[in-house]
Parts: sequence; structure tokens; C-alpha cells
Amino acid sequence: MSTLFNRRRKPIQEAIGQFLLLASFLMAIVYGGGWYPAEWLWPAIVKGSAVGLLVIFVMISMQSLNHFLLLLALAASVGGDVLLAIPHENSFTRGLTSFLAAHVVFIILYIKNRMLAEDVTSLRVWIGAGLWALVAAAGFLLYPQLGDMMMPVFTYSIILAAMATTAIFSKYPIKLVGLGALLFVISDAALGANKFLEVPVFVGHIVWATYYLAQLLMTLGVILTDERPTNYGGYRFD
Repeated sequence: MSTLFNRRRKPIQEAIGQFLLLASFLMAIVYGGGWYPAEWLWPAIVKGSAVGLLVIFVMISMQSLNHFLLLLALAASVGGDVLLAIPHENSFTRGLTSFLAAHVVFIILYIKNRMLAEDVTSLRVWIGAGLWALVAAAGFLLYPQLGDMMMPVFTYSIILAAMATTAIFSKYPIKLVGLGALLFVISDAALGANKFLEVPVFVGHIVWATYYLAQLLMTLGVILTDERPTNYGGYRFD
């Protein structure tokens, strides 16, 4: 497959799709570098545009219910990005709620496209076990600092871990969707450390870099995977 899309794509759709991916990546760099006005709503606009452009990319690429679920999950993520970026006393809780909705949709998508039991490898099992160990360790470190946020954060953490687990055991390529889901967990773990613990300034950059790469990899993994049944995790070329 020499193009990003399959053979049903028209050249103009191909070009627009690739432009949207490039623009999304550039907006992610702009936000990560802080190269935008700090006044008014510019932080929310720039931050939301990075994944927002992925939403438009999925919209013009949509061919199935799987793609529609991906679009809903990304749209909820954009809502979370914007809510976290807008200064408000409840911005963290509101952003957490929006991302919780995104993870629930992701879980539905990945369960719908789960692997056959006989295709599950021991590597995926070990990765899944390591994932839950990471989430448990993060919860242990954050517990003394959470206060009234303990239940919301722990609930969110369990849903996040469930999202990553279902991604790992889905039919989608583990090098894209599985890795993206793991990066999402790392991003949120860093976000929690950055908010509730005393950590170096560079941790904030880790939060954004891993988060954006997570969304990009999961988007590409779902869009690039052929809808026909396969035992090889997608990427049908015949």
C-alpha cells in the first residue's frame, strides 16, 4: 500500500488527509514549544487544534462504525484538552470527566475489535500485567496527596488502564494502537505527578509529548487497519 489510505480514496482526499496530519503535528509542536500568545483563549485554541485536526482527518476518512467511534473518542479528548487549558477552579475535574468519556468510547471500540483468544500472545499478556503494575504504583505514590480527589483520580485510573488493556488485546497493530495506549498511560501518570507531587519542570513537556503521540498512533492504527478479518493485526495489502 503506497498511500496512506486504501484504493477507494480519491487523490484530493489523500492530499487533504496528509495535510491535516502534518498540520496536526505542527500544532502539537507549537503548543509544546509554547510559541503562541498567552492571552485570551490562545492556549486552549492551540492545544485543542492539535487533536482537533485529527478529528477532521478521521471525519474525511470515515468508512465504518469503528472510524465513527474513533471520531467520538478524539472529539471527547479535544474537549478535555480545552477544559484543562482554560483557567478555572474546576478545570482539572472537568477535563478529567471529558477524558473519562473518551476512554469509555475507546474501550467500546477496542472490545468491538478484540483479538481471538487463540491469537493472544504471551508478550501481550506480560505487557498488560506490566501496565496494571504501573498504574498501581502510580496510585500508591499519589495516594497521600490526593485528598478529596482520591475517588475521581482512582476511578479515572482504572478506566484508563482498562482502555490500554483493551487496546493491547485488540486486533489493531500493537506497534501503533498498543504503543499509543501505553503512551497515554505514561502521559496521565506524568500529569498526575506534575499536579500532585514536586517534580522537575520537564515532566510537563513529557505529559504533552506522550499524550499527542498516543492520540496520533491510535488514530493511525485504527484508520490504517483494513476492516476485513485478519489474524495478523491489520495491514492487509492484498
